[in-house]
Amino acid sequence: MFEVGIAFLAFLYVLLLAWPGIEWQLAIGGALTLMGLFGGGSAGIVYHWRLRRALVRLGESTSGWMWAPVSRHSLLDERGQREVLPYFRVGAAGFFVCLAGIGVLAVALLRASVNGQ
Repeated sequence: MFEVGIAFLAFLYVLLLAWPGIEWQLAIGGALTLMGLFGGGSAGIVYHWRLRRALVRLGESTSGWMWAPVSRHSLLDERGQREVLPYFRVGAAGFFVCLAGIGVLAVALLRASVNGQ
């Protein structure tokens, strides 16, 4: 079922790239980019803060954790996973929404340059 959802979202994304006018693509692409930045960015800040807090609580080293935070997920106990991983997932989803918005903006700008607008 998850794969069907991903395929459906990919199909909608392709329609979004092909169907609406350039003005709509610019507006939708900008909105997606901003939603991804603000939603995913704020979740990413909370994720890093909570991950460090959980690592300190467990007595784990925090040396270099910022450069590879995902490698520290295996060190989390059940409580740490409940407190940290939801924000990781929301931040990752926001990152992909931002990338999708940038893709729509890029297509709109390419269409505008080809059409001479």
